[in-house]
Amino acid sequence: MRILWLSASVVLVGVGVAFGLARLQDADMWGSVIGALAGVLGLGLTGYGLTRARRGPAPQVVGRSVVGGGVAQVRGVRGNVRIGGPTVLAPPDAPGPSRANASPADGQSVHGTWVSGPVRQVDDVGGDADIDT
Repeated sequence: MRILWLSASVVLVGVGVAFGLARLQDADMWGSVIGALAGVLGLGLTGYGLTRARRGPAPQVVGRSVVGGGVAQVRGVRGNVRIGGPTVLAPPDAPGPSRANASPADGQSVHGTWVSGPVRQVDDVGGDADIDT
């Protein structure tokens, strides 16, 4: 990281010295070229940032696992969340792991998983979420 800062400093000092030694007309031309390049680069980075922001949050997935308690998935909470309740330690008598129909791209999913406790999925809560069982 220090090498990056040192290199950028040397380049900026070099550009400053070059502008100082150049004639006013040449410095004005080079300043216009550098300004145009900075504008195009800024426009490209703005487009990248907009497309990155529209993708949304990454999905929360629990898959192909054995959980000795419960599963709680929480996302996008701008308030208070309290999740509580008893924990069941013995797995239930079931023929096999439950299969969820939601794909991981849909947001929150638990699939192909043995869970001996409750599965709680909370997505986007604007106020208080108090979950007790």
